[in-house]
Amino acid sequence: MELKERIIEKAGDLFQQYGIKNVSMDEIASSLGISKRTIYENFKDKEDILLSALLRFSQRREKVFTSLFQQCNNVVEVFIRIIEEHQHMPICNVKFFEDIQKYYPRAANLIRKQIETNNIYLRDFLRQGIEEGYIREDLNVNVAAFLVEETTYTYIRASYLEKPPFSFQDLFYTMMINFVRGILTGKGIRIIDAYLEQQRKRTGN
Repeated sequence: MELKERIIEKAGDLFQQYGIKNVSMDEIASSLGISKRTIYENFKDKEDILLSALLRFSQRREKVFTSLFQQCNNVVEVFIRIIEEHQHMPICNVKFFEDIQKYYPRAANLIRKQIETNNIYLRDFLRQGIEEGYIREDLNVNVAAFLVEETTYTYIRASYLEKPPFSFQDLFYTMMINFVRGILTGKGIRIIDAYLEQQRKRTGN
């Protein structure tokens, strides 16, 4: 991996874990075993690194979705795989998003544009599910797409709770499984219920 890519990778991990303001350029350099000067030879400032990291996150997400569309037989299977992917993702510190909104306007603007783009793809995806008969015809696609995007951040906001009686992965799983099941037709429900039954047998719950 090239040095610039290593910096983006490490800084992105640290930003998500501790928040952006809590991570200094010295800490990024130290974690990579390089000098701070080397970082400034590759990036203008911390926001420059942050913007590169956000683009990296977006590219990875797009790559995952593209792969899922190719591997899965229908939209229900895609939803299930997305839910499973989130089960294994590290929890992002809420400070990460707070810092972006407060201190990094260019990054905040980039995230807004990414959300708008994701929303377009998601609406098309839901319409495809309707055409295939897996998603209800009476679904308000615009509202549903908005709710899916919002749901992905709810488990992050839950980190404000001092001692939540659940894991953040369980929170996301419960929200998404119930949301997806609620928008499906009988044809789609049979698929997701079969998946849930397999999960119950696997976990013994």
